[in-house]
Parts: sequence; C-alpha cells; structure tokens
Amino acid sequence: MVKPHTVCEVEILTQGTVRNGDREHATDKVRDLCELGHEPVLAAVVKLRLREGSSDSLPAIAEATLDLNGVPIRAHASADTMTEAIDRLDDRLGRRLRRHRKKLEDRRYDHEPEAAVSHPGFASIPPDEREVVRHKSLAMHPMTAEEAADEMDLLDHGFYLYLDADHNIDRVVFHNGNSAIHVVPAVDGEDLPGDTRPPIHPGPLVLNHLPLLEAEVLLDEGDDAFVFFATPDSGRGQVLYRRFDGHYGLISPAI
Repeated sequence: MVKPHTVCEVEILTQGTVRNGDREHATDKVRDLCELGHEPVLAAVVKLRLREGSSDSLPAIAEATLDLNGVPIRAHASADTMTEAIDRLDDRLGRRLRRHRKKLEDRRYDHEPEAAVSHPGFASIPPDEREVVRHKSLAMHPMTAEEAADEMDLLDHGFYLYLDADHNIDRVVFHNGNSAIHVVPAVDGEDLPGDTRPPIHPGPLVLNHLPLLEAEVLLDEGDDAFVFFATPDSGRGQVLYRRFDGHYGLISPAI
C-alpha cells in the first residue's frame, strides 16, 4: 500500500553534462524526503545544472520544489560537484520540511493567538549612546539571488548579505513590510527569478559609500531595519542593522 505522503514520480530536469548517477542520487534523496512532510506530495521537481567554464563560483547547482498538499517547499544548493550539491540540497530541503511540519503541529495544538511581542530597549537608548556591540565577518561564497533568499529563509533572518555569482558584486536580499523579497543594488536588465518561489524584486536602495559613523546616523534618521553601505577604504558591501537591545550590529565580508 502506497503511503499518502509518498510521491511516485520525481521529475528531473538537467542542464549541462549531468551524470546518470547524479540523477538517480537526486531521485533517491527526494523520495526519502517525501516521508518528512506527513502530507500528500502532489509533485516533485528537481533541477540539476552545471555552469560550464565556471572558475569563480560553485559550478554545480541543485534545486528542488515539492508540492506538499498545495504548499510549495523549495530549496537550492551549490557546490564544486553535483553529488555535493545534491547532498546539500537534501539537508536544506529536509530542514525546511521539518520546519513546515512543526508549524502545522503548533497551529494544531495552540488554539490561542500569540500575544504581540514587544522588544524592549531600542527606543530607550539615545542615539549618541548606541554602539556596535556585535561585528560578524562572513566568508562569502558566490551564490545567486535565489540561493541567497533561500539562505535568508533557512536562517529566519529579515535580510542576507551575499556575493552575487552572476555579477560579482556584494548584494543584500531582504523582506520588506508586506513579506515581498527584494534584492539590492538593482542591476539593469537583470532577469530575476519569479517562477520557482515568491518573486524577487529589485529594491530601491543603493550601496552608500560612507564611513561607519555616517552609516549609524543614516540608520538613526530613517525607518529602515538596516543600512547597506561600503566604507571608503574597503569598497566592500556591509550591513549595519538595528538590534532589539537598542544598539547596532555590523555584518561585513571577511577580507
């Protein structure tokens, strides 16, 4: 008897010289993942792509979309080899399926609406007393805007700083107030993904070139959750953001 949450067919789409062994590896991984959702899997599509002649970015890309009883569950991964990319995809898609399952269980057993959470501290600290209390340096591997959006969702962050594999520039993907996804800075003529996830839109923000102190002033004077800027000495994109304790956090590429 076939379980209601299994899927009989996994559609594999390839671009480039993808080996039959990798196609089978992806099929097996996705079939196993279908057990995690505990809901009917109406469709499963896997895309395996090899970037030909890629030297400065990870050439193997694996993508998957599961239609979990009408809810799309998606993930992307890239690596040096297709087998590694599929294994990373398996890990990310598995985490996303488990998180979706937990949300359903929480809704099932929690009949009272959640109280609005107020984050104390921010308004009580005068601007001249705020300071950077956390500085995180990232080893940024090249990825696409869609991969960066997936990383942002997996980490449950409102924004994500990354190195764009297609344009070799520092960029930020972020959620705005109505849950839409944007990427900055915009690139003229860019064909942003819109058919495999909620569409990614070019954002109106630009990369400001200014010292950290001026970025702090810009953040204090505006309503945005972060400022995307580059210091004059480095030229690399950084993100200064508001922390709930009233101070600042800074994310910058590892040099």
